[in-house]
Amino acid sequence: MIVVAVETLRDPVHREFLWVRVETDTGVQGLGETMPKPLAVEQAVHERFASLLLGRELSPELFWSEAFSSIGYTGYAGAETRALSAIDIALWDALARSVDLPIATLLGGKVRDRVRVYNTCVGFGSWPDREGFLERPADLARELSDEGYSAMKVWPFDAYSVGSGGHWIAPQDLATGVSTVSDIKNVLGDGMDVAVEGHSGWDLPTSIKLAHALEPFSPMWVEDLMQARSPNAWRQLREATSVPVTGSERVFTRFGIHPFLEAGALDIVNQDVAWTGGISEMRKVAAMAEVFELPVTPHNCHGPVAAAASVAIGLSVPNVSLVETVRSFERGIHPDIAVGGHTVEGGFATMSDAPGLGVELLPGFLERCIRRRTELSPSTTVAAGWTTGDPWAGGVDEGM
Repeated sequence: MIVVAVETLRDPVHREFLWVRVETDTGVQGLGETMPKPLAVEQAVHERFASLLLGRELSPELFWSEAFSSIGYTGYAGAETRALSAIDIALWDALARSVDLPIATLLGGKVRDRVRVYNTCVGFGSWPDREGFLERPADLARELSDEGYSAMKVWPFDAYSVGSGGHWIAPQDLATGVSTVSDIKNVLGDGMDVAVEGHSGWDLPTSIKLAHALEPFSPMWVEDLMQARSPNAWRQLREATSVPVTGSERVFTRFGIHPFLEAGALDIVNQDVAWTGGISEMRKVAAMAEVFELPVTPHNCHGPVAAAASVAIGLSVPNVSLVETVRSFERGIHPDIAVGGHTVEGGFATMSDAPGLGVELLPGFLERCIRRRTELSPSTTVAAGWTTGDPWAGGVDEGM
């Protein structure tokens, strides 16, 4: 099968997301997704990667290798790796559809029929979960528990990092943040695991202080309390607390996470299929984590396509312990975009046996999207110079 077109779709309603479709000469299509900053990603898809796709065999691994080499010249992490991720997901979807198999089967078969999920408390529409954990954490936890969730994630300290630049937290603010977790635990006890997200807002001493304050309430983990820049600093945090340390969706690819694993900086590996390099790379990250006897918990705050890819990883990778979901997105955003894919019910995610990811975009969604398409034509050329390491082999870009 030869790739003959690549298309991007931007939605004026849900503006943070970008969808990528690849099409083959047999008519098979595959769908990928990433976010945020879709305009930058769209540019990378068409201007950087289309020439590595069009006219070539449908091969996720070949594309990934050449694409990653091509962006090494300018530094790989950012919009280009998000574009690579979305294309890789689309290629796997197309490949699975071409042989009429679900993604999990194509990846080697399911290792479990369902995977445990946790709810990240982002609010959207009729599900104001962020306000819920900030204003009535125990009530929100009961509501989630009644729906079958046994784990949730909150970020009660974020507002306090702004004024100090993350270098100090007032005792009363520390107590207020900790009360979010203590209120949940006092009501539900071990019936609800609570993860605490830091959104990289704090320095090392303050991160240690936050973790120590949380220790009596046994949170499921602390996540990204610091910027993911120094594996040594993360190791110091891990050694200073009994709370498991997880990270980081802000680190892309196996090459980015490897120094953290080598430093002994993590208890749990948490990367994102739509950011770290797609399905191809997420599997390799998980295999590397397994060498270090560590579990993987795929980060996922996405639309229906990347969410389905995260669940597919969760069903097919042995050392995945649970998968992130956002119920407000599952109920308020996904149904406005697509049908099929995965299902979350009773605190677990499953997928149908439909080919590929099983996600089908709705006609109304397609009609409102802003679409850009690059097709194979007699004038299409492959930018081989970029993949060999010679940035000037194809001449000077007009935009330079």
